[in-house]
Amino acid sequence: MTILNYFKELYHINDEIEQFFDSIIEVKEYAKGEIIFEPGAYLKYIYFIESGFTRIYYYKNKREITHYFFGPNSFGTGIESVFYKKPSLFGFQALAPSKVCRIPFAAIDELANTNITVNKIIQKVLLDSLINFSNRFYKMQFETAHERYNALIEENPELFQNASLGHIASYLGISQQTLSVIRGLK
Repeated sequence: MTILNYFKELYHINDEIEQFFDSIIEVKEYAKGEIIFEPGAYLKYIYFIESGFTRIYYYKNKREITHYFFGPNSFGTGIESVFYKKPSLFGFQALAPSKVCRIPFAAIDELANTNITVNKIIQKVLLDSLINFSNRFYKMQFETAHERYNALIEENPELFQNASLGHIASYLGISQQTLSVIRGLK
């Protein structure tokens, strides 16, 4: 789904807003394994995944840790970098061939000051991100690794075709050995 079709499903997008988005959005294709941005980058864009599969990751003790996965019709970015102009804690990587829209945040932020529809779009993207990360935090706090794994399979069956077991294990907060044991119980 294109980003404009995604927005149109949520809101009434008039011709002026559609032309605005058409003029600022850059669509880029990434190969499997390609880095979209590295941790430490200063970000100016919000990313919308039209197709493919991506992940947000960071480094801890010289190891890559997967923070979150994003499939089609989802947004990703380093929020702290875009909003507060700080270096991003996270990197962003394509896990499969991916078509990704780059939306310059400054342009939509400026229009949001005078356009309620664009303001609502920004609010929805932020609220969806907050809810997703809140749910992830809850699961890490209150569910067992086995429960988290089962939920991940149910919510994202395509994940297992796109992400490595190492990415999945780090996302679940477990070792690859523990993941193998859990998978063996199925």
